[in-house]
Amino acid sequence: MGLLANYMMVDEATLDSMMKLNNEELMEKLEELEDNEYYDMDKLWDGLHFLLTGISAGTPIEENPLSEAIVGVHNFNEEEDEADFIACIEADELPTIIMALEKVDLENLKSNFEPAKFHKSKIYPNIWNTTDKDELWTELQTEFNGLLSFYKQAYKKEKHVIVSIF
Repeated sequence: MGLLANYMMVDEATLDSMMKLNNEELMEKLEELEDNEYYDMDKLWDGLHFLLTGISAGTPIEENPLSEAIVGVHNFNEEEDEADFIACIEADELPTIIMALEKVDLENLKSNFEPAKFHKSKIYPNIWNTTDKDELWTELQTEFNGLLSFYKQAYKKEKHVIVSIF
């Protein structure tokens, strides 16, 4: 199956209630909220993080809006060894992330895109040496544009975003 990334819009009351839950309760709450608006990035979250920052999402960069766009700002998981990753981005943090994403020069990234670098850096999933370069670029660009659009919608609706990777 693999590790999948989902981004879900929530209101203030839902976010506040989630802040008080342990990891197991958070997982149950996410299942309850499956009807909320969400963006499913599937397995390309680590690849997109690497494309934008040059490092794996496994080592997020604090106060870097491009890193935070992929992994969130506030981690719910207190235990470092938890297999499930759940974080949030508060509504007032979205403008900084949106501005950073809008400043990304996709043409420049495309001209420097080398899947072999992703493979060498062990970026998840293990597809970077087996798939067509143009196809991989198209998938990454699609996820980038989809996530940016999702964040703009969340901001417009004054919603917070829950990031879950598991």
